[in-house]
Amino acid sequence: MYLPKKQMKLVQYPILLFAVCCTLLSGCAEPPASETSSKTGIIGKKSQDIGEFKPENGEKIADLQVKPSANPYASAGAYGFAVSEVSKIAVNQALQLFKAEHGRMPKDYDEFMSQIIKRNNIQLPVLPGNRRYQYDPEKFELVVVEAEKTEN
Repeated sequence: MYLPKKQMKLVQYPILLFAVCCTLLSGCAEPPASETSSKTGIIGKKSQDIGEFKPENGEKIADLQVKPSANPYASAGAYGFAVSEVSKIAVNQALQLFKAEHGRMPKDYDEFMSQIIKRNNIQLPVLPGNRRYQYDPEKFELVVVEAEKTEN
């Protein structure tokens, strides 16, 4: 069937519009439930929730390396790495100021929390997944650990 040029353009525009809409809407799907821990999200949330690192309890420092992936939701790994590194820098600076003022590092977890975190009002970004901040009193550093998954 042959259509005149004018009628062909009338047919082409709706088809083109449909194709553009399908292309734009294809990226609007909800992420899989396994990729998100909550509907409210974590970006912009802050916390002073820092535990004490105890390797004797089987706690392990999290692997924060960003791995390439075709999954568009894998960027949460990059976000977790970035915020944890920035948080470590802020805490390390407060630790160095404490050392300059007192001539020593905090003697234990309680002193770290009261003199470093609370006194300086350090608010750490909430980490994605089951990762949590902990303070290692032996190495005088903030670490990120994989928390145990809780059953619902």
